[in-house]
Amino acid sequence: MFRGKKINLFVCRFWLVAILFSINIDDAHGWGPQGHRVIGYIADFNLTPDTKKNIVEEFNINNLADVAIWADKIRRKRKQEKPWHYTNIKEDEWTYVMQRDCPNGNCVIEKIKDFSRVLGNNEIPFQKRKEALKYLVHFVGDVHQPLHLGNQKDRGGGKIRLSYLGKNVSLHYLWDGGLIDWKNESFSKYAARLNNRLVDSEKSEWLNSPINDWADESRSLALKYAYPLEDMELSKKYLVRGREILDQRMVQAGVRLANLLNKLFQP
Repeated sequence: MFRGKKINLFVCRFWLVAILFSINIDDAHGWGPQGHRVIGYIADFNLTPDTKKNIVEEFNINNLADVAIWADKIRRKRKQEKPWHYTNIKEDEWTYVMQRDCPNGNCVIEKIKDFSRVLGNNEIPFQKRKEALKYLVHFVGDVHQPLHLGNQKDRGGGKIRLSYLGKNVSLHYLWDGGLIDWKNESFSKYAARLNNRLVDSEKSEWLNSPINDWADESRSLALKYAYPLEDMELSKKYLVRGREILDQRMVQAGVRLANLLNKLFQP
């Protein structure tokens, strides 16, 4: 009798493990932790000395990369916040329209605007402003991931399955950073290498664009480059172009995040 219970317990555990491994962990909305930390480092490189000093002294955050994945961690407890990380759009639409795509304001674009207002208001309690800063570090990254402006019907590529490096993964996973060859570099070194490629003309152009344009850029990249697959196969050309796009989007996110914070912390 006791032996039978042990066998049943083993079987239950086996199926529990099997179920857990079958869950599409890679379908979670958000850059992988690598991408978010790289964006945090790039943003930190581009803060003004005054902004950097304010963030360290007021919020005890030494580097933006340190809080880059906080919003993903807290989402596990605050289930209602999941939609804040993305905006899925109907397949035939190329641009973001709030009234159509985010009427309740619970999407990544509108949350960037909301938390910018919170952080910029010194009359709001300290803890709420600190959380707003951590949300901004994460959400500015999210809106630059092309499939965070993906199609509604496939959940931003989460339902599209592909074989990559011998694993069955989602299209969303690939664009969350799965495509990137990290070359065993530290996040800070990878970020520094990307940041060093910056040219002033590019940076100036990126900084002049409003938040809705960031979303439209991602939407355009999703439709032009992420979704077009030949017979659901990943060609070498597709992989190379995808990596180039993700590198650029991480730099753009970091530079724009720094610019947003520099403006909010202006005296």
